[in-house]
Amino acid sequence: MPRLFGHGPERETFEHLAQKFGLPMKFIMSNLWLFAPLLGRILERKPDTNAFVRTTTAVTMFNAGVKVNILPSLAEAYVNLRIHSAQSLQEVLDLIQSTVGDQRVKIELVDGFDPLPVSSADEKSFGFQIIKKTVLDIFPTVTVAPGICIGNTDSRHFKDLTNDIYRFAPVWFKPGDAQRFHGINERISKKNYEELVVFYFSLIQNCDIQKLPEPHSSVHEL
Repeated sequence: MPRLFGHGPERETFEHLAQKFGLPMKFIMSNLWLFAPLLGRILERKPDTNAFVRTTTAVTMFNAGVKVNILPSLAEAYVNLRIHSAQSLQEVLDLIQSTVGDQRVKIELVDGFDPLPVSSADEKSFGFQIIKKTVLDIFPTVTVAPGICIGNTDSRHFKDLTNDIYRFAPVWFKPGDAQRFHGINERISKKNYEELVVFYFSLIQNCDIQKLPEPHSSVHEL
């Protein structure tokens, strides 16, 4: 799939986080108008960050053959895709068709939908600012920045109720944690579990206001 870094919300992520990096990364991330292709090539080197820059694919099921010494008359594979926000479902299907380039291979869509619109994350965004306030109330040493959710969630079912859908959980990631997702020994600490409960309790309370909260007095930016 084509590299699309800079065409989705991931651009804002790196622009907001640039202040936390030293040179030369700070300079690169602060000038994405020039260095977006370079940063995109860096991110695509690892599976964890490759999902920020393109639509990713994963073969989840493959069936073919009944005996080791007989060529199968039929083979089928199921491919799961996480579509980048800068692409549509139809664009991805067209890319798959052209890449396969063989009319004998039948491609069928089992289920799919376009990526949801990118939610707002500016100073007037009620949802984002409430999340930011709650995060900084509980975790005052962190930096809050908009980001991209690289997995699918049930939040898509709310798209007819609101223009802004935020997917966030205050979970601490350590080296090796990403490889445990949906796998062996997937876990968080008991302390982090308590923090999750406190965060959501505080988030609900903070939402009970008529207007946006005052900006945090700390030096943290969005």
